[in-house]
Amino acid sequence: MTTHPSPASDGTVVPIQTRTKRMKTWSSLGNLGRKPTDYEIVTHGMNHTTSLAEPLEMGPDVNGNRWLKKHRNGIALRVEKLDKFRDPDKMTYRKYTQAMDEQETYVDGLLLQGSTGSGSDAQLSPQALDFLALTLTPTRYLGHGLQMVSAYIQQLAYSSYVGNCAAFQTADQLRRVQRVAYRTRQLAQAHPSRQFGSQERAVWEKDADWQPTRELIERLMVSYDWDKAFVGLNLVCKPLADELFLHAFAQQAHQHGCHMDAMLADNLYLDAQRSRRWTAELCKELIAVDAGNQAVLMECLSAWRPLGDRMLDSAARLIERHAGNTQKGAIATSCRSSWAAFLSECGLQAHA
Repeated sequence: MTTHPSPASDGTVVPIQTRTKRMKTWSSLGNLGRKPTDYEIVTHGMNHTTSLAEPLEMGPDVNGNRWLKKHRNGIALRVEKLDKFRDPDKMTYRKYTQAMDEQETYVDGLLLQGSTGSGSDAQLSPQALDFLALTLTPTRYLGHGLQMVSAYIQQLAYSSYVGNCAAFQTADQLRRVQRVAYRTRQLAQAHPSRQFGSQERAVWEKDADWQPTRELIERLMVSYDWDKAFVGLNLVCKPLADELFLHAFAQQAHQHGCHMDAMLADNLYLDAQRSRRWTAELCKELIAVDAGNQAVLMECLSAWRPLGDRMLDSAARLIERHAGNTQKGAIATSCRSSWAAFLSECGLQAHA
């Protein structure tokens, strides 16, 4: 409360009290100097496991509390001060569903071409079918692995800003799996003798060039510390998987006449680019809040890099196996360059 002088009728000065501006109900966001955005209102401080002595309102020896204290609170990466991190796309549930509705409407139109018209699956050449059986339909196993690890990243994220990004990334992978499964069924109906839908597991488990990718996914599934899982997934496995089995795949699919599959991959690649944006922003914020975090990120990256290199080289060979006009090694070279540029954007490549 403050006072200002005001003259009375008899000439004396009477103090007038004015109301001091009080903090708003969203003061937990700090002194923003502005009204928070809708994105901030529905995202800020939503992780109820970070405000109490025990993450969960149960005894300290409950498995859930022991897990969170060891694999989230006890990691080398300092993640407690990320309230200033923001998703570059400012994604909310409403915004996400609206964006996906538009993308899925487009994809539905593409898939309709697979069963009718001149671009139908019945028109695909034997070489094109070989290519899809090797590089498209087995990726539902890859996508499901990416989905599960993304969900783990979300579950153990300290900041709700980070957790929401990982939640939408998880949904992206579910969409990826569903669309690959749909395409697999379409191909099976158009070419029943080709065993689409029944031979993918054998390809995933036994084809030599799939094994480094499978190994990396399976090692991620048993990497429980949040920092190691995050780096392994969002800085190594997922950007490589997206660059190889979406971007490079689309380019080769066009050469084989699989134009619908190429356009489907390009549409899914939009999700991948959104994932890269928030991952790069998070890495930069982690380094900004604690300089020691850069060394931790680099140590984790160095541990995962050999597996990533093997995945890159083998998956590139896989995609090139049925490539007629592609120069051998061109896919690996392009993917390695893209990966290096992404890590540099994250503030890490220059120190790798």
